[in-house]
Amino acid sequence: MVATRKSTRHGAEGESTRSTKNQAPANSKVAPTRQSKRKAVQETAQKRESESAATSKSRKRVKKELPSYLQKAYQAENGPNHSVQLLNLPKEVFDGIASWLGPDSLTCLSLTCKEILSFVGTESWLECRSRRQAWEKSLHPTMGPLYSLLPLLARDAPHLVHCITCAALHPPLKPPREHRKTKLTNTCFGPFASIDYTPIASGEHGGYTLVWEHILEARKSLLPDTRDKPGPLIELLGGSFTIPRERLTHTLNSSGRQIGKYLVLKQDHVFRGTNPRAPLRVADIINLKIRLCPHQTTSTQKPEPGRYTKSRLPGGLLCHYIAAAAPLALRAGMPAPSMFCAPTPSEKKQMESIVPGVDGLWTCRACPTKWHVQYDGHGAGEFKITAWQSFGDTAYRAQEYWKMLVRREMSNLSADKRNSEFFLTNKQYLDFGIDE
Repeated sequence: MVATRKSTRHGAEGESTRSTKNQAPANSKVAPTRQSKRKAVQETAQKRESESAATSKSRKRVKKELPSYLQKAYQAENGPNHSVQLLNLPKEVFDGIASWLGPDSLTCLSLTCKEILSFVGTESWLECRSRRQAWEKSLHPTMGPLYSLLPLLARDAPHLVHCITCAALHPPLKPPREHRKTKLTNTCFGPFASIDYTPIASGEHGGYTLVWEHILEARKSLLPDTRDKPGPLIELLGGSFTIPRERLTHTLNSSGRQIGKYLVLKQDHVFRGTNPRAPLRVADIINLKIRLCPHQTTSTQKPEPGRYTKSRLPGGLLCHYIAAAAPLALRAGMPAPSMFCAPTPSEKKQMESIVPGVDGLWTCRACPTKWHVQYDGHGAGEFKITAWQSFGDTAYRAQEYWKMLVRREMSNLSADKRNSEFFLTNKQYLDFGIDE
């Protein structure tokens, strides 16, 4: 029993000594010393790398600040404006130059490039933006910033025109065959803006819109007098368009020339039938609502309801002449006489002077317009309505006649300001010749 206790005790002591021997290296100073050295080496290497990166960045920053005192972006320094001397000036000098510029010039300077815009800012734009503010300042001896800015911008935009009326830059005026009525043109040309009552004044097939500036431009080509023969055609007033309809094709041929001392515009409305088995009828032409001037139309539509339009009916003079030029068999579908107003004594006199088979020349009592109607029965039939309009022999009469030829029919207009088929009044104008 004693021996057994000793052996067990000795065995226990041996096992404890063995475990302490095995744990000794973990508690020894050799392994921690190696690990700390490695960490120290890594930390010193990282510090050296961070210091070298910091020194390199500081060197680059110093190089960027050397060329100019103006703070520039990296893209600006490498861009095409890097060699511009204005951008390489000290900031105090640049600000001193900009302080001497007015709002209009400063706005132009800010629009040169993005880099200068970042230096100057957009505060000058506010003074050039408001039209009302510019108009109030224009009453002062010095012109407003907006009105002085536009001529500066127009120098860099040769494809645009400076319009004083609407205070804007827009494309130049196009010929009547290409001109289209927009909101901007209403601002430019005012209430007597354009003559756009032709049935093909707009659309995908073309159009013809005449404005007052076209007449002023056409008058520049007039000669002192051409009594012997009509003058040459004016290219500005020319135009030709064709629109296909259901039973016919409508073609408008427009031209202008000097006849005597007068500027005369000529328009040919040609209606050709497309089906020889179904000849063209008078009703087919009237349903298109043709309009030769503000007063002569084939429309039977009543005016907008208003204070001055009670019991108003359109005039039927043009419909009467179209029906008189056609054979009796083609007059079916004519509107009833009750749909038109009663003719005046001068209009009744013209109606009674109609001779069958003779092309008469008729005149409008409210504007300087003449026309005649011709019918050709070959094929599916053809109606041709030719109208002449005079713009006077002087600039003053041209302006007066222009007001007679512009149609104005709105519910909020008084009777003295209207000019349409519902308000025909006798107006005096000088007689003029035609080229036929």
